[in-house]
Amino acid sequence: MPQRVLKYLVVIAAVQFGFVQMSQAQDSMDFGADETMDFGAEDAADAAAPVDAGPYQEFMDEGKKLYEAEKYDEASLMFYKVTSATDAAAEVVRPEAEYELGKALLRMELYQGALSYFGAIVDEGEMHPYYLPSLRGLILLTDAIPGDPSLMERLAQFASYFPENVPEKYRDQFAYLVGRYLYQEMNTDEALRLLTAVSPRSPYYARSRYIAAIANVSAYKAEPAIEEFKEALRYLQQKDDDGELSAKERELLETTTLGMARTFYSTGDYQTSLKYYSKIKRRSDKWPKALFESSWAFFQTDDYNKALGNLHSLNSPFFADAYFPEGPILSAVIYFYNCKYPRVRSVLSDFDYYYAPLKDEVQSVILQYEDPTEIFDWIRSLQKGEVDFDPQVYRILSAALSDAEVTRTFDLVDTIESETEKIGTMPEAWVSSELGSSLVQESELALSFARNNAGTLAGARLERVVRELEELIQQKDEIQFEVARAEQGVIQADIRAGMSVGGNVTASDRVQVSDEELYWTFDGEYWRDELGFYVFNMNSECSR
Repeated sequence: MPQRVLKYLVVIAAVQFGFVQMSQAQDSMDFGADETMDFGAEDAADAAAPVDAGPYQEFMDEGKKLYEAEKYDEASLMFYKVTSATDAAAEVVRPEAEYELGKALLRMELYQGALSYFGAIVDEGEMHPYYLPSLRGLILLTDAIPGDPSLMERLAQFASYFPENVPEKYRDQFAYLVGRYLYQEMNTDEALRLLTAVSPRSPYYARSRYIAAIANVSAYKAEPAIEEFKEALRYLQQKDDDGELSAKERELLETTTLGMARTFYSTGDYQTSLKYYSKIKRRSDKWPKALFESSWAFFQTDDYNKALGNLHSLNSPFFADAYFPEGPILSAVIYFYNCKYPRVRSVLSDFDYYYAPLKDEVQSVILQYEDPTEIFDWIRSLQKGEVDFDPQVYRILSAALSDAEVTRTFDLVDTIESETEKIGTMPEAWVSSELGSSLVQESELALSFARNNAGTLAGARLERVVRELEELIQQKDEIQFEVARAEQGVIQADIRAGMSVGGNVTASDRVQVSDEELYWTFDGEYWRDELGFYVFNMNSECSR
């Protein structure tokens, strides 16, 4: 096949498909983390040797009794008496009190408070006698506040202790969570060390293999990426064959299949890529994406008619919520290579009419809500249906804000808001205590940071949408320029080499159908059972 060198085909680079985003698309899945709060028997194994702690030892003893009696609010007040004391006697038991207070707050479902105390222990480092025991608390917190960046940063500090010093019960969960975090932080080697250590018996196994695959993709290592994808597929397919595949695991199976297709595409093995795209079922919500991405693979194999057929399917009312702005650009490129210049102009005119105003509207949102908290509040109102907005723009915004990373940041705000409300329902004596007052302040501060972080991330997603549309508009302009040159007979040799010269690009006068198919000419009305089966019968108008 002639080498594609037309510079506006930079859009093809986008079909490497953003594996960073793809990795985020499943991050919010819950694969059955252990929900029991087992802190283990070695909690105090490294505690300081007994020294006279005066009354503070009594506070500790009383706090532990209350904790065992599941009176966590009363226990927390006892531990706080130690942590807030300023005299030397309290120093003897302060490290233990900090740890026990973190445990009590975790039991009370005051997660930001628990993170504050466990986090302070971790920040102090190995010199703190409860440094390693605090790891359990951090792992348990990931079930409640998985989107908290401060939590994951603290948890990742224990990576060098894996596996020996990570409790066996939590090793797989730890390896998955920290491996995923380190991949996102672009520490690929350490991420792979952890992700590939997850046991096949773990509910995190397939997910870890999937992220290991895209970590290899990000490092431009296609062969190990394919092996990791294959292992994830083998594991998930076996569960499916045994009738044990959950809905979320099925979603992961489909995402992994897309990952295989994208990786083979990136290596230039387009036929194998198409094989994996075809495995996505019609009933899947990922089928429109598979149709679109496979259009690029058909284009690369000069099967223009199938590429256009897929794009035609995506234009149907059945995919009204789909967002593929690159589709018209690909159609225009196909028509260009077949010298159908009026069709190129028509397609690009429709693109300009539709997407240029949408880009301007998204840009206006960014300019109107420059403060992150303002854009957060606006998006919340939009999600609640309190903002009247163009449905087409809403579709773009929904697509931009639907990835798991954004979802986690917004969910974290909900969690902190719920925690603040929960504090208000505690006994009055606890709420009015120094501990209660300090946790209210910490919760309000955490909420402010979370809202700002969510708004910042959402704003960045919208800015990315604008940039992508600007790039597509620029590509549209460049295609129109090349069309004008071609109509004047000025075509560069490298571009001409990629053109389909003379005759029908299908090499036949009529679309070939099998014994199991019927041939129908499209009459302007879409039928659901025809989607994905449309094929063009296009004649090239290029001459030598």
